[in-house]
Amino acid sequence: MILFVNPSDRAGIYQSLGDSVAAIEPPAWCRLLSSYCEGKGIETAILDADAEGHNAETAIQKAIDANPTLAVIVAHGHQPSASTQVMPAVNYFCQRFKAEREDIPVLIVGGHPAALPKRTLEETGADFVCTGEGPRTISALHSHLINESTMIDDVPGLCYRLGRDRAVFTKPAENVWDLDAEMPGGQWDKLEMGKYRAHNWHALSNDGERQPYASIYTSLGCSFQCSFCNIQNPFRKGDALKFGGKANSYRTWSAESAIREIEVLVEKYNVRNLKIADEMYILKPSHVDAVCDAIIERGYGDKLNIWCYGRVDCTHERYLDKLRRAGVRWIALGIEAMSPDVRDGVAKAGYDEDDIWETCERIRAAGINIMGNFICGLPSDTHQSIQKTLNLALAIRPEFINVYAMVTYPGTALWNKLPEEKRNYDWRTYGHHSYEYAPAGNDNLSPAGAVCWRDEFYRRYFTDSGYLAMIGKKFGPKAAEEIRTTGETKLRRKLLGD
Repeated sequence: MILFVNPSDRAGIYQSLGDSVAAIEPPAWCRLLSSYCEGKGIETAILDADAEGHNAETAIQKAIDANPTLAVIVAHGHQPSASTQVMPAVNYFCQRFKAEREDIPVLIVGGHPAALPKRTLEETGADFVCTGEGPRTISALHSHLINESTMIDDVPGLCYRLGRDRAVFTKPAENVWDLDAEMPGGQWDKLEMGKYRAHNWHALSNDGERQPYASIYTSLGCSFQCSFCNIQNPFRKGDALKFGGKANSYRTWSAESAIREIEVLVEKYNVRNLKIADEMYILKPSHVDAVCDAIIERGYGDKLNIWCYGRVDCTHERYLDKLRRAGVRWIALGIEAMSPDVRDGVAKAGYDEDDIWETCERIRAAGINIMGNFICGLPSDTHQSIQKTLNLALAIRPEFINVYAMVTYPGTALWNKLPEEKRNYDWRTYGHHSYEYAPAGNDNLSPAGAVCWRDEFYRRYFTDSGYLAMIGKKFGPKAAEEIRTTGETKLRRKLLGD
């Protein structure tokens, strides 16, 4: 039996916001990997320490009691950067587990481990690290463990220790391309579905009801190459086999597969709050149309409260009416910064302020809410350019926003350009809401200055009287008061001497 483990460090990653504001999401990659292995006839189980609220010691004991043939610790999360943010929990879990049960092999899989397999092997004390997305590696490794006649070097996509100090790499594993047949998802019966909850803002359009909740993928990967994003980490080596080294990892499940997932969630688990977790759902016209049509045909459009990701330059008018009829109530836009010059520094230019305004107006005209994502401290950001981005946010007034300070994640183009002495290997500092948070900064902005801007941006937006009046009118005075209280919540920051 393979045990897939979703470790937890909710308090470390979110501080007090983890208690009531942040979502508790089903572990999507645990489900997907489990479905692939079950399709190969391998028994699997999922231990979701996050949803179960287990502390590390309890989760470790439950993993020991399960006595698996192989324990797979899954270093993924709500979005790609969460893979690095969860690494302190992954490291602790693995070290303690191996101290208790040295005889049970452990494999680490995820975006961060794929970027730094040798370091992950050293830090965690694991037996193996996956250098790609995982399914083919996990299945082949399990076969090796139960059948000694198979050779470890025939397991693709693996980094393992030979002797005390030498790390050995096997050939890359090809990505899974027939997602419907090989990695269909499901596995909901392996989870405690009553434990999951939507983000507080997602539920604004559902009268504040945050449960039941689920998230699904209808596509994997991304066709864009933003230099601050690490989405390509687990897919890149597999892509090289298919695309001659080019990192275009975008693949889709069919609309039939997507609607089967949604049908189970709606009919069996009464889910209304749904996240489409695709890195870029609003991208391929034929895919968006097909999934939306399937939802509408099932009559789920009026039942569902869906949110998904889009780009300013991809969220065209032709999509919006159908998205709304299919239950999409929120689109998360990566606006990042007002200045095209600032965005150009991270390979995300191609649109200007007028495009941002026009896209937001189109989305609102379709009856869909906007979640605006912004970044402070991009490589060419200044105090003045960040202020202009804040002014833009206050003028556009998305119904909710996320604000991040620029962090250079392992495996990104920005990370690869850094000299070794400037790379940050303290994974505790990568969580945007964590006490240890330490963003990159730039020539114009110190790391502490970037933290100050991030927190001030957040506070000023969510306590702005015009914004709160809009929220009160749209979602009610209780919602406005809850958001104001959240905006006034002060996070402790080590860099600021808290």
